[in-house]
Amino acid sequence: MDELLITNSIATLWFPAVVILSLATIAGRWVILGKMGRRRWAAIVPVFSTWEVSEGASGSRVLSTVAATASAAFLISVLLGLGRHYETQWVATLILALWIVTQLVVSERLARAFGAGPGFAAGLVLVPIVTYPLLVMDGKVYLGPVDGSGA
Repeated sequence: MDELLITNSIATLWFPAVVILSLATIAGRWVILGKMGRRRWAAIVPVFSTWEVSEGASGSRVLSTVAATASAAFLISVLLGLGRHYETQWVATLILALWIVTQLVVSERLARAFGAGPGFAAGLVLVPIVTYPLLVMDGKVYLGPVDGSGA
């Protein structure tokens, strides 16, 4: 009985915090998409948001398709609970690796599209709750899509 009380208490405390922090990320993406001239409402749709940010940052439909597909696969694998059992762990690991790689590439292109460096790109992947609003509040100007070649 005490374990259930502790679990419910923790869930009650964490849920509002997660909602507030998620709203900060969504608001940051909303403004970023607006600066890019993309559809702002896409910020509230998880997979489509990845598509729009990737398309605006790189201009590449191939990268946008891969990034959106990786995001959709990751979301589905989390919702289905892939990796809970030994038989599906390799699938969950493969999907996670693909998602991380695409997020790194898209974040690097997004940072360069706004004139920021590789450290900012790492922040977009690791702490988007902080860096998306910071990208907006820092007064950075959208420079246009970035191709895949080096800086």
